[in-house]
Amino acid sequence: MIIKPASGKRVYDPNNGDYLPADGRNVEFNQYWARRLTNNDVEEVTNIKVKQEKKVAKNDN
Repeated sequence: MIIKPASGKRVYDPNNGDYLPADGRNVEFNQYWARRLTNNDVEEVTNIKVKQEKKVAKNDN
């Protein structure tokens, strides 16, 4: 699943030993990420959102 930090959040990724990038990362869903989702620390990125964000980024250049 692809997740990204919720607005204004900085979320540690224990599998990679760093923080999630603002544009998101593919992670293996487990209890850690389930808790982050429940606490609204992260949000799931759907394919539609990824495509829209990439399209907007291209148009900004």
